[in-house]
Amino acid sequence: LQQKLSHIPRSNELLIEHIETKDGFHLFVYPFEGRLVHEALAALLSYRISRITPITFSFAMNDYGFELLSDQPIPVDDTNIDELFSAENLLADIQRSVNAAEMTKRKFRDVAVIGGLIFQGYPGEYKKARHLQSSASLLFQVFNEYDKDNLLLRQAYNEVMTQQMEEIRLRDTLSRIHQSKVVITFPERLTPFCFPLKVDSLRENFSTEKLEDRVRRMQEQLSR
Repeated sequence: LQQKLSHIPRSNELLIEHIETKDGFHLFVYPFEGRLVHEALAALLSYRISRITPITFSFAMNDYGFELLSDQPIPVDDTNIDELFSAENLLADIQRSVNAAEMTKRKFRDVAVIGGLIFQGYPGEYKKARHLQSSASLLFQVFNEYDKDNLLLRQAYNEVMTQQMEEIRLRDTLSRIHQSKVVITFPERLTPFCFPLKVDSLRENFSTEKLEDRVRRMQEQLSR
């Protein structure tokens, strides 16, 4: 069914699926590199696409690939694939992405506490986590805007890149993609490959309809 609707990628191929549904315009990408790398790739790709055209995304990921969803067509095609998946300016671009900023903000709290910038409270009277995060967020915004070379800020970014975004694996993945044949398809409906990603994205969305009922309806559409 996957081959019939779209394509089954070989080891030297990267499959990209453009699918339009009532939810919007979906871009499914399948590097098969693991969830953490895909989270970083989704953040990187969404940032780079936003430089091409003003656009808003939501995204989901699993161990096989990731999804970008927008209310407008997503400009990814043969003419810009090399640029979008380039390792050039990787560190700068990933740091500018919204996802990286949010991840770094959370990591900065731990770094700031260890560095003595944030007072956790006296023994037996520790501050609540939301108060610590609020203080850390304020410091993060100030340093990010006025002191980008701050050592604690750099440490937080470095830990996110190496521990959460796996920078080395990300670079290796981009290098492999650069050497691969990119196959872009336009299926008329959801495919077996993208189905798990779509289910994951449903979990993040509010609906009065039960998740099981929505998944069952998608399964019926897939089997038609």
